[in-house]
Amino acid sequence: MRELVALYFQQAGEIMIGLRKASRERDAAEANHLAHKLAGSSLACGMSAAAEPLRKIEAAARDGSVEGADEQLALATSYLEMMRDKIEIYLASYR
Repeated sequence: MRELVALYFQQAGEIMIGLRKASRERDAAEANHLAHKLAGSSLACGMSAAAEPLRKIEAAARDGSVEGADEQLALATSYLEMMRDKIEIYLASYR
């Protein structure tokens, strides 16, 4: 479980970097691709809190816009950090 959690958060971090870049560069196609990818993996791993803002980015990007992406990225980042902290506490109790 520790390995899966570490892999998820490593990949999530990489995707979030790509999403920030896509937002900065106004690249809706890349934002759509990355938001879809991370939302799907988040849902598959039970990290559903982060999926909602990512789905909003994806929906806007599908329509060719990255408007509001920065706010949604901040929200997704907050959820990811909160989930990582909670999971680390949980896993620490099973060492």
